[in-house]
Amino acid sequence: MASTLFDGLEAPPAAKLLGWKLLALDTGAGTIKVEFDGKTAFVNSTGYIQGGFLAAMLDDTLGPITFAMTEGKTLGRTIDLHIHYLKPALPGRIVGLGKITQLGRRIAYLEGHLNDQDGNVVARATSSAMMFGYKHGNTST
Repeated sequence: MASTLFDGLEAPPAAKLLGWKLLALDTGAGTIKVEFDGKTAFVNSTGYIQGGFLAAMLDDTLGPITFAMTEGKTLGRTIDLHIHYLKPALPGRIVGLGKITQLGRRIAYLEGHLNDQDGNVVARATSSAMMFGYKHGNTST
């Protein structure tokens, strides 16, 4: 994969916990593909990954698109995340695919889904994010 503006940036602690890894980024199309490590530590009593972890993976799939689409000038703060859980997810590789459907000056609209290691869609989400200015190391508005 070609270099991106994520190169050299330290991943936030939540992304590290989830095993976030950028696989593909197409700012022309407004799309992103990331990989997560669905750890056994994330499972519930039924042996499937708990829904809150899948929600965090979806949020960490969609959020970075706003940063990439604005060349690192703005970040999007999630103001709405609506999830449909379609199939239980077992521990293992989880791939997130996300897309900006509309990028405004103040609000971004996004959609995405997670695939399990067999390619099955396990969850889908739509989201909106409020845009705010960003300088490396500074997350104030």
